[in-house]
Amino acid sequence: MRVTKLVSQKRTPSRVNMYIDGDFHCGISLDTVAKYSLYEGCEIEEEKLKSIAYNEIRSRFLTRTVEYIARSLRTEYQVKRYIRELSLKKRGAWFNDISKEEISKITEYVIQKLNKYGYIDDEKYAIAFIQSRIKNRPRGKSVLVGELLSKGVARELAEEKVNELVEDEISLLKKTYAKKFKESKITKEDRKKIEFLLRKGFSWDLIEQYIEDESRE
Repeated sequence: MRVTKLVSQKRTPSRVNMYIDGDFHCGISLDTVAKYSLYEGCEIEEEKLKSIAYNEIRSRFLTRTVEYIARSLRTEYQVKRYIRELSLKKRGAWFNDISKEEISKITEYVIQKLNKYGYIDDEKYAIAFIQSRIKNRPRGKSVLVGELLSKGVARELAEEKVNELVEDEISLLKKTYAKKFKESKITKEDRKKIEFLLRKGFSWDLIEQYIEDESRE
């Protein structure tokens, strides 16, 4: 087999379309061209073509994932889910036939790269998430832990960071209540207000303490 043409892509100048024996084969990056010493007219073996295709796909997954996490902090779980969704979306565009085992290896490769450069860190994610919630959308400890678990943060880490950053839960409850009900008072008969606070993750004991404090003021 022979590389018969390497044509720059109009939309992405850093990539070229590679033709084998006169037929379009795939799009590749200029890095891949350099790495495999490709040029028009060079002979190429089937195994080398497979290696080029696999490494090219792996590189594209890494690039897209870096772009994904650049927009916002992500957990390792979220990154893995993104790669899985991307593999389904790009089937037929980036590749036609790739096994689950190969996708699993690509995912491992991407995760290792991101961990190496500190691009994903579940502890940093948990801290930033909790601090954002406290500032903008206050919640009780149980809801915060639950939300972190849904993002893929390990329970032990989620509970540790919530307990570390939410030292004064009663103040958080007051902030949550005031944001919703302003200066309106609360009593044990205010079922809707109590249910609201329970949904926000505050325990009945904490709510009762708040009601009693309010009644003494």
